[in-house]
Amino acid sequence: MSTTQNIGPAAVHRLLHRDAVCSVFSGTVATGPTDLLCVTVAHERVDGSRREVFLEWAAKLTGLPAHPHLSPCTAVGLTENGRPYLAVGTARRSLADLLAEQGPMPAGQVRALGVALSDAVAVYHRAGLIHGAIQPSHILVGTGHHLQLTAYDVTAPVLAAPLPPTPYTAPEHLDAAVAGEVAASPSGDVYALATALYAALGGRLPWVRHAREDAADPLLRAAPVPHVPGVDAELTDMIGAALSPDPRRRPTAVDFREQLTRLQLDGPKAQGLRPGAVAAGLLPRRGLRPVTVAVSTELAPYRPGRERVGLRPRLRSIATATAGVALTGALLGGAALATYAATNPESTGTVCSDPNVLGGRIHEQLEDGQIVDSWCADDGDYVAATVDYPGGSGGDGEGATERRVWRIEGENLIAVTDCADTTLPAAILDFLECA
Repeated sequence: MSTTQNIGPAAVHRLLHRDAVCSVFSGTVATGPTDLLCVTVAHERVDGSRREVFLEWAAKLTGLPAHPHLSPCTAVGLTENGRPYLAVGTARRSLADLLAEQGPMPAGQVRALGVALSDAVAVYHRAGLIHGAIQPSHILVGTGHHLQLTAYDVTAPVLAAPLPPTPYTAPEHLDAAVAGEVAASPSGDVYALATALYAALGGRLPWVRHAREDAADPLLRAAPVPHVPGVDAELTDMIGAALSPDPRRRPTAVDFREQLTRLQLDGPKAQGLRPGAVAAGLLPRRGLRPVTVAVSTELAPYRPGRERVGLRPRLRSIATATAGVALTGALLGGAALATYAATNPESTGTVCSDPNVLGGRIHEQLEDGQIVDSWCADDGDYVAATVDYPGGSGGDGEGATERRVWRIEGENLIAVTDCADTTLPAAILDFLECA
């Protein structure tokens, strides 16, 4: 049976997500008991300069003018024991869900979406804030398909956590993402927004092919952005300019809004049949800090997990506390790039050398499922696992069993998703039931 606790003015009901930095809950406030909230609360308390830095950021966020395409911030501050928290309005569905269900949007709708969201991002940037994680799973779908950008905690002092590279990560931030650091910039937000618009058109980006590692390959990001068959070529050219690998050549959010506003969709269409579905690689299954999970979880105090077997933590050159101050200072000062370093594990063993290590590393790759069995293949070059996933929001739908494979590169597991890879060993091909 779930419990109810209070975090600031919000009553929290269910744990949605937990990582090394924060716990995320669903919640409500007494003044709007029917309005859903996503409540993020840090595990650690802050004081001194870190407290001031967070409160400065909070003042920026609460000072934002109301915007129809920015999810409302209901509350932000410190709990009674000094832990930062953020409560933001949310919804049960996202643009990722909408695109997965209905396929690509008409070009006119995508242009209108670009105008609305670039205007919202411009408001965010004018306040000295940087979003850092624009993607379809962070664009909420409210009543009447009203879309709102959310997930403000991604670059928030103290609440921020390093995120892996995705197709929405700007090229200039790939190295930081691979290194386990937080990186964000206004031009990076424009890049991510343009990627989301291209995905909504049904486009296939050259750097989103079959293997997970392509998302972090800076050489692929230099490839030209192809026109989407059946879509106005001028629209995709405009989006392609916002996807320039050189951040100095991208438009600002304000310029991007103006360009899309002036665009008339009566030009020549790219040849070919328009795709009937959005590329799976551009549709994350769930937000980085999701607003729903498959099963309910009792609220409980956070306890740090056990250290990886065979790995030792290495503190980078900038301590997390100091780096949080540097990040927010850059954000408030309007710097083009804001990064800070976080603890990064350093390899001292082999993934397959210990079953505990193997199980722990596979768990890190899964968003929710339970491992049924796992094994290493090809002299320790690949990891295979059978995974059970509970079904539906709240665990009330039909579950599913999936076969998952990762290639081992040092201490990293790289997802294998393409049967066409000629280097896969026979045992893995058989396991994936490749024809």
